[in-house]
Amino acid sequence: MRKKPKICSASAPLIMGILNVTPDSFSDGGLYLSPSAMLERARAMVRDGAGIIDIGAESTRPGGAETGEGEELSRLIPAIRAVRAEFPDVPISADTRRPSVAARAAEAGADIINDVVSDISGGYPMAKAAAEAGIPLVITHNIRGIQKEGDFFENFISDMRSRVAAALAAGVERDCVILDPGIGFGKTPRQNAELVARLAELRALGFPVLLGVSRKSMFSPIVGDDFSDRDDATMAAGVFAVLQNSADILRVHDVKRNANAVKTAVALKNLWTK
Repeated sequence: MRKKPKICSASAPLIMGILNVTPDSFSDGGLYLSPSAMLERARAMVRDGAGIIDIGAESTRPGGAETGEGEELSRLIPAIRAVRAEFPDVPISADTRRPSVAARAAEAGADIINDVVSDISGGYPMAKAAAEAGIPLVITHNIRGIQKEGDFFENFISDMRSRVAAALAAGVERDCVILDPGIGFGKTPRQNAELVARLAELRALGFPVLLGVSRKSMFSPIVGDDFSDRDDATMAAGVFAVLQNSADILRVHDVKRNANAVKTAVALKNLWTK
């Protein structure tokens, strides 16, 4: 069984850099399809402070076209192999909704499975893929239909408990579970904001938490639709998580700016609390 990657830090959240090898991701689709562009992007992220590289080959944006399994594999597996060859010690996360793709990704060198759907029916096959590979699993909260505001957070926590139980029952070890609140997946703007504000309550379940809000539309009412402005909002959310001690991993597009924001917040927090 392979060595488990470092997925949390006692001092600061790890930065997970997003590497989309897709033609249609909402903010960077088509930019990193060529092998040279993809590798240069990976190099820049590692240089700028990424502790994990998250590689996805199918867009999960609302209304996005479905990618066939063969097409997803044709993009994902070469990218994982190339990044692994270039950076043998940097953890790689495979972002996918298909257990069969996750299994192939693990064989190619992925250290983490980032489950973007987390369908726990049928014995949670994605969790079985992670368990068989002996690697961590990111469990993403992804609901169908909008829940009522008043019942939302209690139902969210209950749902996450159920997903964790299903993953453990499928054979995933406790120290291989990572929780993602699924910002933007079937939630209203208010619910997304509540999840960020109450993220520490999710972390209180006893597992590392991944926060993925980078450039998401939840920030549009605040800063508008420009992705640079949304990067500013993303950094603010990351700093909030640092101050609340509520996230172990921050999944972002702009690695350098977010890494700098986190380092600054941690430094100020440590001075303030001494």
